[in-house]
Amino acid sequence: MQQPFGHTLKFRLLLSPGWFSLGPGWAAIAGALSTGQGNFNYSHLLQLVGLWLLVDPLLGVLWELAVQRQLWRQLVEAQLPPAPRYGFSLPYAQPGSPGGQFVLYVRRYRLWWQELYWPQFGDQVATFFLSALLALAIAIALRAAIFWLTVLAIGLILFMALKPAALADAGGGRLQTIVQLFLPWLMGILLWSNLAPFSLALAVCYGLVYLGGLRMVGGHRRAEWLFFGGQIAVILLLLGVRLLPGAAVGAALVVAQLLLKAHAGQAAAFLEKAQPFLIFGALAAGWSLGTL
Repeated sequence: MQQPFGHTLKFRLLLSPGWFSLGPGWAAIAGALSTGQGNFNYSHLLQLVGLWLLVDPLLGVLWELAVQRQLWRQLVEAQLPPAPRYGFSLPYAQPGSPGGQFVLYVRRYRLWWQELYWPQFGDQVATFFLSALLALAIAIALRAAIFWLTVLAIGLILFMALKPAALADAGGGRLQTIVQLFLPWLMGILLWSNLAPFSLALAVCYGLVYLGGLRMVGGHRRAEWLFFGGQIAVILLLLGVRLLPGAAVGAALVVAQLLLKAHAGQAAAFLEKAQPFLIFGALAAGWSLGTL
């Protein structure tokens, strides 16, 4: 029986199949650790949780709807129905004139929106805009720099929604790496500190790792060089600043992944098994750099 009273909006929380994997949430935490500014008191923990909600669930919803489900691409690829006889009109617009053609187009598009698009995708459109507003609200509450990085992330998501690139394409994975790892890592750095050379270098290194993993799935040659080369660059960075324990941990994790790669076979199967090593390596490297 339909209830006469109730909530305006309802959301469903879905756990991603690859939830335990290197991604925006872990990148933001590692970035915050790399600054060494976290006291992990109540205020800092609340800020870290807010940043995680921003970069993982909220921006993740935008990515899922816009890029994976192609929510906005439907708008530019719409198969419009014939124009109805009555509806939107302009004064003095004659049939066959540019004004008349515009009137017919608006009528067709409005009919398509009302009868086809909104009934099928209306809930997703509402979810997208509300998630974007929540993301921007959390970002501005954290820091102005994080707000502008969030605006950049949303802009890149919308760009990829209209011009998607498969992982097998020549430039596949580049923008995805920026949105899902590099920008969240920068937000983590900026949560309690300013950009520092070593923290930024660590973000670039793990950006190479992330890009290499995506391009391995896309079947690119030399993708493994990016994947393992990025981790070796992390080790060299830690050695360069004399953080020997962190470098030793990173080296052990790389060796473990090389052994795993020799027995895993396909790239997707290897990356699935390598996720704990990648997450632990990113957190360990960030924490080590934060001890400087």
